[in-house]
Amino acid sequence: MAANKVVPLAELPSLVPPGASVGLGGAWMANHPMAAVRQLIRDRIGDLHVIGSLSSIDVDQLIAAGLVRELTFSMVSLEAYGLAPHFRRAVQDGTLRINEVSGVAMNVALDAGARNLPFLPMRDIGASELPEVTPGAYAEIECPFTGERLLGIRALNPDVALVHVLRADAAGNAQVEGPMGCDPELARAARRLVVTCEELVDTETIAANPASTHIPGFIVDAVIEAPFGAHPTTHVPRYGLDAWAVMAYADACGEGRGAEVLAELASETEEGYRERALDEDRRVVLETVAREAPTLETA
Repeated sequence: MAANKVVPLAELPSLVPPGASVGLGGAWMANHPMAAVRQLIRDRIGDLHVIGSLSSIDVDQLIAAGLVRELTFSMVSLEAYGLAPHFRRAVQDGTLRINEVSGVAMNVALDAGARNLPFLPMRDIGASELPEVTPGAYAEIECPFTGERLLGIRALNPDVALVHVLRADAAGNAQVEGPMGCDPELARAARRLVVTCEELVDTETIAANPASTHIPGFIVDAVIEAPFGAHPTTHVPRYGLDAWAVMAYADACGEGRGAEVLAELASETEEGYRERALDEDRRVVLETVAREAPTLETA
């Protein structure tokens, strides 16, 4: 019988020690492991080296909470809703150690980590200054076959990865039916993998949709059920982006009330968060948007 890896969200601190390097899944405004991020904030798990590819409100809130020592990233933004205010302030003030790489390099670094390789090559990115400003991530190399100048990208192996998925069974077999970013590579590169999911299902349900199983259970260490666990970012096909919540966050930070937002998050349970942030009308709208809005396949 497969091991039961299900744990409550409240046990997350036992899986993410202070000082750890933590890879956060999601990309742009989608699929960020927000329930896990909120729990880290509640439990004050700090001194973290956060690794995020196309990051957003997840990283900004961790920085706002004072939990991030170092950040390896290719982007942190609220996209159409503005700059990530705490990320920008920390970088401008020089209070956050940063390692900036391109989005492609981040994918290559995680892929190298997933393959248990020290690095993988990629082509020179031309006029970019990133290899100069982040020398620990890039190294100029020569192709042993053609002599071509290439860039070697150092592998990334986070101590822990936090990835949010649509559904999972107790053994950790995890399914995604929307965009994935580089979550599968991050999952395989991490030394410990914690999956949060919209719903726990039985193994028969997983087996009935094998093409959706992008993370196999044997690489998962813990499974946490967290409905609306990516909110306010989108998690297609379950719910769309809560633009109202993102705008409220941006406005509050712009008015100097970011500390109030973080204090509220830290003071409430995840169930309390859902009750406050997601009344019935908001849930219906977000679920309808995810269900009815055209995709690239249907437009």
